[in-house]
Amino acid sequence: MGKTTPTHAGTGAGGASIRECTTLEIVSRVADVKGCRAVDLEPLSNVTDPDALENLLAATPNAEFEIRFAYEGGHVTLASDGTVDFEYVSDRSA
Repeated sequence: MGKTTPTHAGTGAGGASIRECTTLEIVSRVADVKGCRAVDLEPLSNVTDPDALENLLAATPNAEFEIRFAYEGGHVTLASDGTVDFEYVSDRSA
């Protein structure tokens, strides 16, 4: 339901911004969609390897892929261009 623009647009060689931003972008996006603070979320490292995600983005700049994983009651999709999408299923009835 929540989607961001790529986190590494305009980065320099080596992908330093990718390594610094990917994990923070995921956690920030999830917190934003859920309406809570990032520090209130389960550590991302409990469900996936943040370093592996960042390394994959940095090491494969010409590849196209999506990684999807369950986190905080929803699904995070990380695309090869750095786009983060979080689909949250609220347990509240409308």
